[in-house]
Amino acid sequence: MSNICKELSEGAKGLAAGIADRAVWFHLLVQAAENQKVDIDKFTDDAIFTFGKNLFSDKKAETAADFVNLMTEPGIGREAFAQEVILDGEDHAIAHFHACPLVQAWKAYGLSDERVAYLCDLASKGDFGRASNFPNLEISFPKKIAHGDEVCELDVVRK
Repeated sequence: MSNICKELSEGAKGLAAGIADRAVWFHLLVQAAENQKVDIDKFTDDAIFTFGKNLFSDKKAETAADFVNLMTEPGIGREAFAQEVILDGEDHAIAHFHACPLVQAWKAYGLSDERVAYLCDLASKGDFGRASNFPNLEISFPKKIAHGDEVCELDVVRK
């Protein structure tokens, strides 16, 4: 947990800024699609879920710990989201994300708590897409910063 409270490196600051820009872009894209009466669930399933699936299509994860370790690989992403592995068992693994540049950007943009939570749920489809490459694993997010929790909790269970 020592890296959770430290100052972000320049690389992690840059990544967080890029994520923040794209978070606002994402909100505006979803808003435009809503205004055009697009089926948002299908729209985000087709785009965001597929993006996540493609992102991990060449990865290997047999255990819950394998998946959590893929999601929290050392580097600027782990730093930008202040990720911490809580449990890394073969059948059950948990990671906490203590920061979320997307949520920070949406709130800074002035979006309501309800809108932030909704956008978070849509954006997390990418994580479910990643997990879809591993049919023996099931993920959930019992806690989300966007829903008012202190952390986003990624919970992975091997079926």
